[in-house]
Amino acid sequence: MKNTFGWMQMGASDSKKAKEFYGHLFHWTMTEQQKKVDGGMPYIEIDAGEGPCAGIAQGENKDISQWIPFVNVSDIHEYTAKAEKLGAKIIVPITDLGGNEGFYSVFIDPTGAVLGLYAPR
Repeated sequence: MKNTFGWMQMGASDSKKAKEFYGHLFHWTMTEQQKKVDGGMPYIEIDAGEGPCAGIAQGENKDISQWIPFVNVSDIHEYTAKAEKLGAKIIVPITDLGGNEGFYSVFIDPTGAVLGLYAPR
């Protein structure tokens, strides 16, 4: 199936507190990654029992935490441009995750909802 939700990402006001809370609440396995994302911040990968499915990063705003769903797409450039043409505001431009992991972008749609896109390399 194309264009399905495939990842959840949290930008947390306190990533350590979020790790502790969600780990205890859902008994998720939380692994701090060696890679750094979003300007060098540590990254916590979440495994709910069937492999990695989400992540937590320290957000830039210490007052706001939010989850962002990501839709898997075949061409990050095509879908990011299409979203913008349809009225979305790109808030994270196409970004290379490095290590052959793929690319992502994030936008705010015309209704104010935040959504991310992910495409493999």
